[in-house]
Amino acid sequence: MDSPDAAESILHDARVLLVGVGGIGAPAAHALAASGVGTLGLIDPDVVEVSNLHRQPLYTSRDVGVAKVTAAAERLRPLAPGLVLETWRERFGPRHLSLLRTFDLVIDGTDSIEAKFVVNDVAVAAGVPLIHAAVLGFRVQLLSVLPRRSACYRCVFEEPPPPGDVPSCEQAGVLGPVAVLAGTLAAAEAIRLAEGNEAALADRLLTIDIRDGRWRTVPLERNSRCAACATDETLGRSDAP
Repeated sequence: MDSPDAAESILHDARVLLVGVGGIGAPAAHALAASGVGTLGLIDPDVVEVSNLHRQPLYTSRDVGVAKVTAAAERLRPLAPGLVLETWRERFGPRHLSLLRTFDLVIDGTDSIEAKFVVNDVAVAAGVPLIHAAVLGFRVQLLSVLPRRSACYRCVFEEPPPPGDVPSCEQAGVLGPVAVLAGTLAAAEAIRLAEGNEAALADRLLTIDIRDGRWRTVPLERNSRCAACATDETLGRSDAP
């Protein structure tokens, strides 16, 4: 960017959608609001539960039973008074294609593999850049998807594994700071893209293992047979559970 003022102006005009406002999405939303992003969209069907509090620091015990999008909006407004917040208490799916096209970027903060395939497919079909973020145990995974220009999530993993093959976040456990790290890094990549800079994680899968203190990036290429990238027929899939 030419100057800090120019970057601030660009961020003020940026519209970022967060799919999921939990362990990843909540810290991402906090970081984006504090950075000066003008509009945040929050979409999540869930309410705050006691089990969420140790890894979702945007919420307190007073929020238990309250819709996450409502509680998150209440926390974010005082942080950035000029912030525009748009909220939907519902599950993201193919029907949100038109909605997604009203945003510049989307961050995937969902907590299931099936939902991540849905977010990827809709983002690719909409032509909206996606920052994929995932956590499991002590591990963080990040990838930026530039539709039809870089490898997408489905290019890499192709199909969800059979039910039960991969433990859920609830089954495997997630260390709170690991989720915060994933959300913060996803927000940083979103800011990079919103300011007009190149994606640091396009065609690169970043993994960080907090337990072992190791990180690596794996080079990626688009899959010419990818069901999402190679065709526009990506929206016939059922919604994520």
